[in-house]
Amino acid sequence: MLPTVIQAGIANLDGQSYTSLDVCPSCGGDIAGYDTKKRFFATLHEPEGDREIIIFVRRFRCRACGVVSPADAPFYPDTRIGAPVVDLCVTLSQEMSCSRAARVINALGIVIDRGTVRNYSSRGFAVPPATEFFGFLLPVSIISLTMFTPGSFQPGAVIGAESFAPAGRPATGRAFPYHPSLEEGHERDE
Repeated sequence: MLPTVIQAGIANLDGQSYTSLDVCPSCGGDIAGYDTKKRFFATLHEPEGDREIIIFVRRFRCRACGVVSPADAPFYPDTRIGAPVVDLCVTLSQEMSCSRAARVINALGIVIDRGTVRNYSSRGFAVPPATEFFGFLLPVSIISLTMFTPGSFQPGAVIGAESFAPAGRPATGRAFPYHPSLEEGHERDE
């Protein structure tokens, strides 16, 4: 049951667009649309064969400093797969070897190899919030995808990083490496 639910959550992201960015992350300046990039999110094992999940991320150019920045999207800096899958690699490698973690992830229906698990588990990413689910400690970000059942988004609908808010941290290239305390979050809002 768990592989089916996780696969459905990830598959539902196929073709979605991320277009939300308010200001330049470098200088806080005004931004203008630049282009849209196709990004690989994950590969799923399906009965018909492997299926690549692709999402679209809009990029913006700052009018003040000229920096091109992507919209808030579920990716960590310098990663090639979606943040929930990276979180799964990091979480499982805390409890088991990278080879075994890769086998478990493949059993969940996500194509990945042990080298990729080893790469992401050794990069120093913070261990994401996790909970025990069917005997495994799974990251909240991957479990939150199960809330999105097929058909919960319209094809090509624009969704933002808020779709990953239940994960407890921003799912974006600017993800912070630690979890701020409630007080710190309120200080930043002010």
